[in-house]
Amino acid sequence: MKKHLHYLLITSFILFLFSCSNRYYTAGNFSEKTEDHKVVAILPAEVSFTGKLPKNMSPEAISEAEERESIDFQYALMNSILRHANTRKYITTVNFQDVNTTQKMLEQNNISVRDSWKKDDEELAKLLGVDAVIRMNIRKQRYMSDEASYGVGVAKQVIYSTKIGSKVPVPGAVGKTFDIYATCNLLSDNQTLWNDNYKRSTDYEVQPNVIVEWITNDFGENFPYKKKRKKR
Repeated sequence: MKKHLHYLLITSFILFLFSCSNRYYTAGNFSEKTEDHKVVAILPAEVSFTGKLPKNMSPEAISEAEERESIDFQYALMNSILRHANTRKYITTVNFQDVNTTQKMLEQNNISVRDSWKKDDEELAKLLGVDAVIRMNIRKQRYMSDEASYGVGVAKQVIYSTKIGSKVPVPGAVGKTFDIYATCNLLSDNQTLWNDNYKRSTDYEVQPNVIVEWITNDFGENFPYKKKRKKR
């Protein structure tokens, strides 16, 4: 019985590792399609807030927040990719267009942040003078009302204050207020050459900049265009 249980645990662990290692997609002809690529641009991320939005927020305020986070994600992804670009084992084979340059060129062509979300990928690549573009799509789905969220905050204060010197956490499901769904795509000639995705549950206590870091760090770590360093 013990041997059988031990075998099941080992098998489950191997399957778990296998599933984690294949979470993102890379095209079978990636090397062939990207062998001449030299420069890649990161586009403003498409951000949308869905679900039970705050009653005191106007549609204009929501649109402004979405566009502000769009730029935050754009800069953060650049920083994350560069942070993970070169390691002891691998080097990155392409350069990345400066985000400020990308934004300036879009503005000069009268393409707003929101407009860029729907523009043809190949058209934008030619306009920016790059070989491929990176698109992110982030959706935050909120499902707890303002009243319920307030109740969670009060409950936490009560529970924490009743135990002097110790913290008794509220169950995670209670404080859970929205889910985050995100994808990152590398596109060239209107083909997806690489894709990664991210899903996580969180609550109101997590600041937006922390969420940005969670997502972009994940994408940057897995980003392709890497080859092994030559042994000295």
